[in-house]
Amino acid sequence: MNIIHYSGEKDGDIKEYLIEARTRGMVFATFKGYRPFKQLWDLGVITPQITTVRLRFDCRGDGSYVVVDEGHLEGMVINVHAGDEGLHNTKELLTDTESEYWEISSLHPSAFR
Repeated sequence: MNIIHYSGEKDGDIKEYLIEARTRGMVFATFKGYRPFKQLWDLGVITPQITTVRLRFDCRGDGSYVVVDEGHLEGMVINVHAGDEGLHNTKELLTDTESEYWEISSLHPSAFR
């Protein structure tokens, strides 16, 4: 299992990845693209208005977003790592990005059982 960034082709079941990431002490599970978000949504472990996504960039500040619903992320206005203000299409934001990867936090606890 590639514990760095989840890839369904290499890492298999996404729930097993989450459990393995937590077991190995990763603070946040990390992903690339839209597909993992959709898998997590379908598992029911993303909680709107609580779960956040953070786009990670090497050369500039990161961007943080709160999940509004399956199709929308809203830029968080915070002092550090703020996302672009307003609502954004989830698939477009996670696919058409220069970020190296994204991480997710505040998943429902059932994600790790």
